[in-house]
Amino acid sequence: MRTRGNIFVFGLPTAVALWFIYGFVFPYIGGEPGRFGIYTPRQEWLTMHILAGSLAILLGPLQFWFGLNRRTATLHRVLGVCYAAAVGVGGTAAVYLGFHTDFGWVFGMGMIGMGCAWIMTTGLAVISICRRMAGQHREWMIRSYVVTFGFVTFRVLTMLFEMLRAGTLVERMDAASWFAWAVPLLITEVILQGRKIFAVRANAESIQDANAYKVSPAQAGFDLHNSGSSYLRRP
Repeated sequence: MRTRGNIFVFGLPTAVALWFIYGFVFPYIGGEPGRFGIYTPRQEWLTMHILAGSLAILLGPLQFWFGLNRRTATLHRVLGVCYAAAVGVGGTAAVYLGFHTDFGWVFGMGMIGMGCAWIMTTGLAVISICRRMAGQHREWMIRSYVVTFGFVTFRVLTMLFEMLRAGTLVERMDAASWFAWAVPLLITEVILQGRKIFAVRANAESIQDANAYKVSPAQAGFDLHNSGSSYLRRP
């Protein structure tokens, strides 16, 4: 049952990532003229961002899967280096594109924020594992992949806003540029820290229950009897 759950948890993001790459990445790497549109003057940066981001999206679920098995530790480390390098390239390109966008400064700041969050979460994941802090490494890798998946969430949100006819094109892009990563990252943090809070409370209650049974009622009665007997034997 646990294996089936892991397959679902890791398989679903992979399936969505493949759908994203097929629907939104392939058109940019094809040979059609004018495929970059308004990004033609910055097509090299956009290509770097797309290719590196696609690699990170695909490597993320594999990293979580291999991280659960000690027999694949070497492969996990090798792919981890590839993932971190892809994030570095893709995040840098995202920051550059955010500074040189045609959709206004609000959208640009959303993209810059996503790129910085992408690089920082991944960097802290790398630093934590170098310092042999496995628990922190897992948490920061979860945060990193949430931001990585933000580029997929961005496309889903823009499609949803368009279906709902919410605002103008620029307004939809502005909202999606922030909601795509900030909200999922907030939800992730609530889950990670909430689990710790309730785990500490559960452990405290179990320790308290264990301490309550250290002195049995029979032993307590015997002590009182001895105490009374010694009192009666006093001259």
